[in-house]
Amino acid sequence: MYPKVNQKITIDLVSHDLSCKTNVAEVGETEILISIPLDREILGLLSIGTKLEVTFLTGGNKYEFKTEIIGRTKDTIPLLRLVKPKENEIVKIQQRENFRVNSNLRLIINDSELHTINISAGGALFSSRLDFPLREGDEVTGTLFVPNTQSKEEVPISFQSKIIRIMKSQERKNVAIEYTKINRKDQLKIIQHCFEKQRKTKSKEQ
Repeated sequence: MYPKVNQKITIDLVSHDLSCKTNVAEVGETEILISIPLDREILGLLSIGTKLEVTFLTGGNKYEFKTEIIGRTKDTIPLLRLVKPKENEIVKIQQRENFRVNSNLRLIINDSELHTINISAGGALFSSRLDFPLREGDEVTGTLFVPNTQSKEEVPISFQSKIIRIMKSQERKNVAIEYTKINRKDQLKIIQHCFEKQRKTKSKEQ
């Protein structure tokens, strides 16, 4: 399971707490060629021998492999040359795409602005006032605002959902919804956000 040509990937510098996104330009017999990132903070660190961890999404699943830079092409547009791993060295990171991450995102339900507590590709948990008119089993339409992984600008994602659980406390209630209709491309944006949140959490724990 190799990344495909033109596919977006994330490269992490093993010796630095830095990462950035770029594109796959070519997948050869022994090498993978990628576009040189424009991130100035990383650009000067991408020398021959630099160890990298590459992650990418395919079919809603995240894959990772370790590699290193072995040079640059001398084409009109230079590319980074990476060692191509053996197929069995590519590891599937997440078995389920519906894993949840804590994330405080804007959410519109019934024309009211709320905020999520956690999200997944399959649903979300949000907090509301006790008097907010919702019941378990209700069908609701909403819009979730997910940050773009590159620009960080909010991307509105429309969905239809069902309320599957309501948990009340003295002052608030937490409402769990499950998406019943959502665009697959929008769902992948949620998955990417979840992976990014998970990666940052793991980075802080190390």
